[in-house]
Amino acid sequence: MDLLINFIGLGFSLAILIWGADKFVDSSSVLAKKFGVNELTIGLTVVALGTSAPEIFVGISSVLNQSEGIAMGTVVGSNISNIALIFGVSCIGISFKPKSTPFIQFLPFLISALVLGLCLQDLIISPTESVLLLIVFLYFLYVIFKYRALGNLSNSDDVTMPNNSNANIFLIGGFLALIFGSNYAVIYAEKITILLNISNLVIGLTIIAIGTSLPELAATISALLKKKTDMVVGNVIGSNILNITLVVPIIGLFSSVQLESVLLERDYLIMIVVTIIFILFVNLYSSKYINLLMIRLMGLLLVGSYFGYLLILSKLI
Repeated sequence: MDLLINFIGLGFSLAILIWGADKFVDSSSVLAKKFGVNELTIGLTVVALGTSAPEIFVGISSVLNQSEGIAMGTVVGSNISNIALIFGVSCIGISFKPKSTPFIQFLPFLISALVLGLCLQDLIISPTESVLLLIVFLYFLYVIFKYRALGNLSNSDDVTMPNNSNANIFLIGGFLALIFGSNYAVIYAEKITILLNISNLVIGLTIIAIGTSLPELAATISALLKKKTDMVVGNVIGSNILNITLVVPIIGLFSSVQLESVLLERDYLIMIVVTIIFILFVNLYSSKYINLLMIRLMGLLLVGSYFGYLLILSKLI
């Protein structure tokens, strides 16, 4: 009975967390427009940050609750699910050949993943390594504004805007929901790990990672319905970079926890492999050598691999 109550509490907390992120993004967009910030800048900053807000607030709450393993598991697990599950779903549901993506926008994406690997070598995120990741974040912003790399992420049709008069209320309400939802998500997740006798890392890699990836999944389904497949690529890139360069430094600057070795040996290895596969495939799938059937088959392979990964984590295979 205790386990069921904690799972219900976790689900409710994640629902509040996702609702808060949605309202926070929408309201911030309205206020940004009011102050004359253009649509592109809103999409590249507010919307990208908003889709990673659940992971960021889970990171903060995990440090405050001394459950850093949940935060690191969430970062790595969410990045894996963003590619294998969310991008995989977009490939399965694709209905037309996507446009080519300039390689420059993949550089911060690849660099952030590689730097994370360097940071994990001693299984401790140091303040120096945290600063290095923040520098990568600044490079990501530089690429965005210099090359307009992820401009297709921004589209007023993809964000439901509240009225200006309600923007302040929803902004505050969304922010409070992020704090409340993330805090209780971590608390309930930790209780579940104790009841099931599993590590914080595993719960972060699975339940929390999937839960915090729901905004990206919702955006992907919306993009498919509106035939905006290219937006999915931007969403994956932006979300994964922000997960690494904003959440991990929170752990490094405010904690000195020793992480589990399996995170580097198993989960990070899987993350870097799917990252490289994603970069290679996205650079190829707009070419004349790749057809829609091949893209859909790759989507099935990615989604199938993700469920295989979950089975490995649950020790069912």
